[in-house]
Amino acid sequence: MKVVESSLSHRAARRAALWIGAAAGCSLVGRFFIALARLVQRAFADSAVFGLRRSRSRRLEWSGHPWSLLLISRPYLWLRGGVGGAAPGRRERTVAGFVAGASGVGKSAVASSRFGGGGWVLLAGAGIFALGCGRLALTTPGLRLATPAILIAIGALVFVAGPSLIPAARVSVVVRGVRWLGATVVEGRAPARVPAAAPARSFSRRLLGGWLGLGVALAAAAGLLGGLTHGSGPAALVALVVSACAFVLVFWRPEVVLLAVAAFPWLDWGARRVLGGFGPAWDDAFLIVSIVVLLWCVVVLRRSELWTVPIALPVLLALTAAIGSVVVREVPGDVAVFALRVLFQPLLFYFLGFLFPKNKRWVQWVVAVFLLASVALALHGLYQYVTHAPMPAHWVDVREVDIGTRAYSIIENPNGLGAFLLMGALLSLSLSLTRGLRGLQRAVMAVACAVQLAGVAVTFSRGAWLGLGAGILALIIMAHRRYLAPLVALGVLGWFVAPQQFTGRLAFAFSSAYITKSMAAGRLYVWKMALQHVGAHPLFGLGLGTFGGTSAVMLGYGRYWVDNFYLQLGAEGGLILLVLFLWILLRAAKGLVKSHGMAPDPFWRALTAGVFGSFIAVAVANATASVWETLVVGVGFWFLAGLATSGVMQTSGDGVVAEMADVGAGGRPAGPEGRPAGPEQRPRRDGAGA
Repeated sequence: MKVVESSLSHRAARRAALWIGAAAGCSLVGRFFIALARLVQRAFADSAVFGLRRSRSRRLEWSGHPWSLLLISRPYLWLRGGVGGAAPGRRERTVAGFVAGASGVGKSAVASSRFGGGGWVLLAGAGIFALGCGRLALTTPGLRLATPAILIAIGALVFVAGPSLIPAARVSVVVRGVRWLGATVVEGRAPARVPAAAPARSFSRRLLGGWLGLGVALAAAAGLLGGLTHGSGPAALVALVVSACAFVLVFWRPEVVLLAVAAFPWLDWGARRVLGGFGPAWDDAFLIVSIVVLLWCVVVLRRSELWTVPIALPVLLALTAAIGSVVVREVPGDVAVFALRVLFQPLLFYFLGFLFPKNKRWVQWVVAVFLLASVALALHGLYQYVTHAPMPAHWVDVREVDIGTRAYSIIENPNGLGAFLLMGALLSLSLSLTRGLRGLQRAVMAVACAVQLAGVAVTFSRGAWLGLGAGILALIIMAHRRYLAPLVALGVLGWFVAPQQFTGRLAFAFSSAYITKSMAAGRLYVWKMALQHVGAHPLFGLGLGTFGGTSAVMLGYGRYWVDNFYLQLGAEGGLILLVLFLWILLRAAKGLVKSHGMAPDPFWRALTAGVFGSFIAVAVANATASVWETLVVGVGFWFLAGLATSGVMQTSGDGVVAEMADVGAGGRPAGPEGRPAGPEQRPRRDGAGA
């Protein structure tokens, strides 16, 4: 970093940016906008609707809440005291602490057992070896022998190495490099040198007797059975084993659910291809398991507490209005259920991100996993663009001959991919601009931001481009006002240096030829239809799921996409539902702004500012495409908002419930109430014509 900062180009660019900022601040126009911003800030701060005085989150208590909230809090507290405080709860907390080593005395029970001490390596090796043997028996001679041979070799090596594989892996170059990179990105520092591992204990033959020997035999039998099964049998077997292990893991450490949601696009993609007929319903099962794990954590283990959620009231009212729309307009049951799922299922992930226990370290890892998933999507999209991956012809206009393809990655929709990458790009941009973070961490975030911005560019999604501009402006105004003038100058300069295929696509949307065509049978024509339906049915609309959205197109109500989420919601559900949804957005945005003001350190400020910028960006992008109906976009959008809001609110002010001890990281064990002891993809869900 010192080499870059001392270079001539860096010093010249920094000096030019400082000069532009000083000139803008001293000019009449600059002073006018500064004064206007201060005036608007005071006006909004004093407003009952937009002010932040009532934007807070409180623990659920026996008293002090409105009667409507007491109907929830008192049964919850009674259940928490009855189940968690009784013998079952005490026993489960003791078992969990014993398994996790929470007592702090020596090794944990799992680590000191034969299985935890390395016996699982023998099971894995036996299963892989037998799987390769089974595949070899079904494979015809030729190049297809490569895969079984590799499986047999890996399984044999793993089995022969046994428990000694674990200490050897800890000091290997690959593991040490990954550990160094993870600690640098998450903690902002390089970890201490890993000491050389002590020689592993000799694994005597008698260790293979008893339960461990039986486990090795069962693993070999399962691997052989999977190898002798045609089709997707082995993949389904492996998925079943992995799911069972993950199920146990999340009950042991509920925070793991946050990591799973952060990697949701790739989990969704893999689940829908591996799980066969169960694939389309895996997200519903994931939600149910997440809710059960949350209740287990707060009621039985009592590692955390439930808090009031800012968007809870408008969500309940919006659900009531949506049900009223389908009842009044007599929408068929299957259509109504599907439409309600599309609209409200992503909102549940706000509650998961808000209520699950977390501390700063867990939030940092969640952010790292989310950015890795986003960068992987961007790289895949760039690969598609470079290799000219096939796409439907209607994704571009016939006049746009210079666009070979639009990136869509595993989301299978360029608008959805652009909206998801907006969230990752603005989050990494905020982290890279924050001076309180370390130089190497900021450099890594800057590289990630550049990759994701390139991914947004090759989607050729005009809605994503407009949302990017609005999101960056919101981010700069919230946290980095000193970059406002250079940002304007960079935007003007970028228009002239950008490739013609990008500027031409954006300019074509405002040309007379596009407007004429769109008014005849395009987006503007459908927008006009939506406005007419809003005027004809202002209260409950045509019926949720019956016009211009995913449900309407998939279930045969029409072939037009409204490509404007707000007009679509107004036409389908009426103005009541639309106003309530806008209220949900307002409450979530106010929570982010409030959290940014309460942020205790640079990381929290960068996180809340970046999520707020992505919040604005995706909200703007929905004005030209209903990307909230793309499952991975809706999940990421609401999950990040809930995570960033609760991460600050629950670790500042009147309590530190979320700052629990991280036993795995060497922290103090958690007390009975969660305080430190001692002195949470459907097929194409939106139109792709933006």
